[in-house]
Amino acid sequence: MKALIVDDERHVRKSIHKLIDWEALGYEEIFEAENGSDAEKIILEQQPQLVITDIMMPKTTGIELMEWMETNAADCKKIVISGYNDFEFVRHTVKYGGIDYLLKPIDRNQLQQAVGKAAASWNETKRERLQLQTKNMEVNELKPMYRDKLLSRLLMDSASGLAPVPGESYLREFPELAGIRSCRLAILDLKTLHPTIRDKYAADSDLLFFSLLNICNDFLQPAKQGTAFRHWNNPFEIVLLIWDAPDQALKWLRKVLHGIDRYLKGPVEFGISLASAFPTEIHKAYLQAQEALIRRNLLDPASHIHEYHPSTPKPIGTLRFGKVEERIRLAIRSGNPDLIRSTISAWFHLVSAMDHITMEQLKMWWEQLNAAKTSWVEEFFHEYDAVPRIPVENNHFVVPLDEEGKLSLSALQEQLTSHLIELSQILVSLQTNKSNPMREIARYIEMNYKEDITLHDISAKFHLNREYISRKFKHEFQETIVDFVNRNRVEKAKMLLLSPHLKIAQIAQMVGYQDEKYFSRVFKKWENMTPNEYRKLQST
Repeated sequence: MKALIVDDERHVRKSIHKLIDWEALGYEEIFEAENGSDAEKIILEQQPQLVITDIMMPKTTGIELMEWMETNAADCKKIVISGYNDFEFVRHTVKYGGIDYLLKPIDRNQLQQAVGKAAASWNETKRERLQLQTKNMEVNELKPMYRDKLLSRLLMDSASGLAPVPGESYLREFPELAGIRSCRLAILDLKTLHPTIRDKYAADSDLLFFSLLNICNDFLQPAKQGTAFRHWNNPFEIVLLIWDAPDQALKWLRKVLHGIDRYLKGPVEFGISLASAFPTEIHKAYLQAQEALIRRNLLDPASHIHEYHPSTPKPIGTLRFGKVEERIRLAIRSGNPDLIRSTISAWFHLVSAMDHITMEQLKMWWEQLNAAKTSWVEEFFHEYDAVPRIPVENNHFVVPLDEEGKLSLSALQEQLTSHLIELSQILVSLQTNKSNPMREIARYIEMNYKEDITLHDISAKFHLNREYISRKFKHEFQETIVDFVNRNRVEKAKMLLLSPHLKIAQIAQMVGYQDEKYFSRVFKKWENMTPNEYRKLQST
């Protein structure tokens, strides 16, 4: 802290300087002035936290100095030292916020206490000021989020048929909304970002939103033509509300687009609605802008602003992921990366022949892929008590674009291929850790002994060569697969034969044999007696 001693008598200034243990009270620099005019200059230059002043001085008195400080140094603490025991001087000292009024000759203890009181008061004021500053900073940080959430809620309320009424928080925060009658709503799509922007902000999405919102609002708000906000119900959208000038909305969007391209070195994509009533139809306008975006052709980057047209939209493509789903399933089951690559390549050969691909089309493919993956995992692990949790691809995927802003099919192919190879490796690794393939086959037979199980079926299910299965299974269990199946069926039949109410023909079908005579021959081979003989033996 800094202190200033003001007195026209030099020896008084020096006495005050020596009487105080300044360092102990936190003062590092002490200045002196012989009149109020000189003191004003020092106060402006050094901004001291404490001024100790005499009352009666030439040029500018102590009272005039304190009055001047009320305007130019309001936070500075004041102590008056005077040779006059005058009520009016005391009254003025109190009026201008003086800490104390001390009489000459100066009492050291009184002066030390007064300076200490001034230091404590300054530190308390400083603490309160820092608290207020911190609070203001927090409010300033939260205010944009609060505004975005209010406008997002307004959008959702419109979907429910609700509208703001006078006094509601939206209108207190955005009083200009009270007079709006119509608007057009635009959506800035962050799922299809130009590679330059995407790479620059890959590690900080919040900074990306901050930058985009600032650019949008730098154009809209000063002109009082609208506002932009982050849509808190959709993590990849910025919504622009452009009001009361539907014929000018495209002009403003072009300005925003140019600003983003200029500052972020890459364009973005906008969908924009028709003119709609405000606030009752803003959700309808939102859906129109969203539809304009999801139905745009990702293979045609010529335009970055997509207007909604109420005419019949172009139907979604007929190419379905199911066309290659079975081939991909077998490729993943094999664990062979090259087979997965060639299968995905065949699929993208079909995709590359399309001249129109929309976000709607990509979303459909991704949903079909997720459904297929869930089915594959359940199928691969249905023999186990617990199915492993395999991550499902997020539907809100970021669309890869090339430098021209066009959908990059090669990047999308590589993205999908890498993901499915990783999935295949996880599945193969988990299955390997569970048990060896022959024991998996044995368990599968034990659980499905009633079915007509053939070596061909097992080979297709486990993606293993039939000759290999026959050889390894016999080595593992010292019997063929046919014998293993029949032995399991006979064991089940022996338990059923203990019930006198079941006919032999019924038991044969229950364990997987449609022919009663063939069942009897197999049973006799394993037990050296017919099923009837076994039943009679067990009943005696």
